[in-house]
Amino acid sequence: MRGMRNIVFAVTALTMLPWTPLLGQIERFGGQDQQFGDYWSLTPYQFSIVTVRPTGQPLIPLFEGWFPNPDGTYGLSFSYFNMNNEETFHIPIGPDNFLEPAEYNGMQPTYFMPAAPPGREGEQRHYRHQAVFTVNVPGDFGTDDVVWTLRYKGKTLMVPGRITVEGSRIENLEASTSAPEAPALSFDQGGPAGRGRAGVTMGPLDVRVGDPLPLNVWVDPLSRTEREFKLFWFEHQGPAPVAFADREFDVPAGGGQLTTTATFREPGEYVVRVTSLETLSSMVQHCCYTNNYVKVTVTP
Repeated sequence: MRGMRNIVFAVTALTMLPWTPLLGQIERFGGQDQQFGDYWSLTPYQFSIVTVRPTGQPLIPLFEGWFPNPDGTYGLSFSYFNMNNEETFHIPIGPDNFLEPAEYNGMQPTYFMPAAPPGREGEQRHYRHQAVFTVNVPGDFGTDDVVWTLRYKGKTLMVPGRITVEGSRIENLEASTSAPEAPALSFDQGGPAGRGRAGVTMGPLDVRVGDPLPLNVWVDPLSRTEREFKLFWFEHQGPAPVAFADREFDVPAGGGQLTTTATFREPGEYVVRVTSLETLSSMVQHCCYTNNYVKVTVTP
């Protein structure tokens, strides 16, 4: 049964890849099937059935799509697929992890979490880490690209974000789906609230290695449905994994305060990300996430 489960999870992962944005890479970068030919099937843009393994598989940056902002700018949504369910990657911002033009550099992840392990109900939604960070570009961005480059293990992979393909347009705050509105997410009751992929950023907070850092968020589910929302904490930037007392929450239908702690085992500069959404189906529908970020300085 476990082998069958692996196949089911692999097939599910296939269905959640943003095919249209991937097609946009051909012209300039040759397509991801060419950059990682050993890991893709003969059918372009389709994974082989055995791709997610404990170690030894690639880390792939992805452009998910673009969306218009109310102020006339555009948001470019990026994600990544670590095709290992045990191996992680730490790639600091610099010559091996950068965005061009340089003015957009800085919010990309540096700690790349593994794919979720097979065998737990619902976790196929986390196989690929979606809507990880957003780049805002001006309304006159035109035909330019924002290019994310990752280098590791002798490989270089580049993915462009662009606003010229209508088929890669996605929703950000609202959609006529089973997850119609991104919730409001704040770090202080009544304080500034984030909505959508970009959210708000708090910090930096200061903590010592080994000391638990309390993290509080308030969730306001604007769609006012009767079902629970979901909330998750993720490592985003930093030199080492973060131990969360609770990483996943079911948010009551009326919203409210949720509290966890984060403990850091190595000093350095970190960013942790908190994501809230109405249902896990949002990850298939590419809409209605809210991401907030917390910067943390960890001292010995």
